[in-house]
Order: sequence, then C-alpha cells, then structure tokens
Amino acid sequence: MDKPKEIESVEWDDVEKTWKTKKILVEEYHGFTECRYCHRPLSYNIKSDGEFKVVYVKCACTRT
Repeated sequence: MDKPKEIESVEWDDVEKTWKTKKILVEEYHGFTECRYCHRPLSYNIKSDGEFKVVYVKCACTRT
C-alpha cells in the first residue's frame, strides 16, 4: 500500500448529531489500524499541521 498524501477523515459533530468528513493533508505517515472484519484501514497514524494525530476514516464494510 502506498503512503497516502491526503486522507478523507470522519468526525462526529455533537451539535448537528451527524458525521462530518474533511480532507487532511499528510506530512508524515506512520501506519494504520485495520478493521477486524474487512481488513481495510479504519484509522491512520499521521503527522499533519505539525502535530501527530489519529485520523478515523469510513470503514469499507457495512458493520456498525
């Protein structure tokens, strides 16, 4: 898997009670955690805007 340069992350919005997506540029890539059902990335460990972050993404499977 190639290192991503941009990730579409998801965040829960407490005010609107919905999931919000936004694009995040990746400075450094440090791996990912995979879904135990579909084995695709569920979160990424990255450095963006000068700080290390865990960025969550939409899972590829339909489990909730």
